[in-house]
Amino acid sequence: MIKAISAWPQTVYEVQNFMKFLDIVKQNVAAQAAGQLEIKYLGGPEVIPNTEQVEALRNGTVDMVFSTSGYYVSVVPVVDGLNLTEYTPWEERQNGVNDFLNKIHNQKVNAEYLGRLGVDLPFMLFLNKPIAQTADLKGLKIRCSATHIEFLKKMGAQPITIPPPDVHTALERGVVDGVIWVAGLIRDWGWNEVVKYRVEPGFYTANNVVLVNKAVWDKLPANLQKIIRDSEIEAEKAAVQRGKDHVANENAIMEKGGMQVIQLSPAESQKLKQTAYEALWEVVIAKSGDDGKQLQGMLSK
Repeated sequence: MIKAISAWPQTVYEVQNFMKFLDIVKQNVAAQAAGQLEIKYLGGPEVIPNTEQVEALRNGTVDMVFSTSGYYVSVVPVVDGLNLTEYTPWEERQNGVNDFLNKIHNQKVNAEYLGRLGVDLPFMLFLNKPIAQTADLKGLKIRCSATHIEFLKKMGAQPITIPPPDVHTALERGVVDGVIWVAGLIRDWGWNEVVKYRVEPGFYTANNVVLVNKAVWDKLPANLQKIIRDSEIEAEKAAVQRGKDHVANENAIMEKGGMQVIQLSPAESQKLKQTAYEALWEVVIAKSGDDGKQLQGMLSK
């Protein structure tokens, strides 16, 4: 039996993609290897805090983790480059990105990197204060993950990292002026009730990954490894299509509920995106050296 956990509660959007993956595995095992494999979902951060889950995977406390680079970038800094990808998850696999990252995960966190079960959705700025240009971000306190810290600093904003369950209260009380989160996913947390503006355009790509403890993976027979990998590919495609449909629907709901959209000018949009991408690649390369440079080449068209 494989024990699996996720970085977020089962109810949120991202984890529903992971649950779909687990369902696909279960169906494929029943059809091809009945009784040979069971993946048991234990829960989310209520089981192990999200920033401690990859360490729990490394030491064998759990066997499978569904997480994002921002929660373990301190130990695998190159993985933050996935936020800057210009390819789909299956194109990354074809281009050798997965093999490259798998070797690094093997070495650094004792994990098999199955792939990016990503939603391919951009991150967005959600604010309680209107801006007309990127310079207006100066001095604003923005909740973010580690991935966005240098970008916000370059913009003159004050990055603040607090756990997702605390964000609603922080926004409500003015502890922060806004939050960076994945497009279309803030209603999962109820934050649409306490933010007024969505800033266009988005930037980066939300990346969620599936990792398996390497010792557990290596013990699986080849047929079960293949079932899990094939299920991952099937789930990736379902997740990307689901994401495209979801964002348009969510934006419409939030705008109907009163959220206003700030569309930056073409010049300001370019400035925001260029600053964001340059800032993160600088961090990735500074922390991971040649690995970062190699990944940049693999993820850029």
